Amino acid sequence: MAAFDPIHSTDLIQSVIQQQMAAFNKEDYPTAYTLASKSIRQRLSKERFETMVRSGYPQIANSHLVSFGETLFSDDTQAAVATVHVTGKDHVTVIARYLMVLEGEGWKINGVTIVEEFQPIRSGPAGRRSARSRESERLCHL
Repeated sequence: MAAFDPIHSTDLIQSVIQQQMAAFNKEDYPTAYTLASKSIRQRLSKERFETMVRSGYPQIANSHLVSFGETLFSDDTQAAVATVHVTGKDHVTVIARYLMVLEGEGWKINGVTIVEEFQPIRSGPAGRRSARSRESERLCHL
């Protein structure tokens, strides 16, 4: 058995996430569904999966820009959490944590949690610019 290679595994995980986002952007939900874990596919039909993504994850369903942060692996290297920054076509940016599991055929997406949302910067009164996000509100209270 080959030794665990976190860099190679991170690349594979990012590839799966990118493939799913590309499928969403092409409205190819059947392909996106195949990248979900067996657990997700057992709980959700293809139709419910599509409805869940469209209604609960609009930036992921219609992504414009994607960048990857840290990927952390479980001690047994059979699961991982990948941090992904996604800007939707609505210009809202979210930080998502992708829960990944290693299944026989490779890495699969076992869930997504949105941990932060940033609204686009808009011009305020008198040309002032203001950012609307939970993060900026929290920073203002420090």
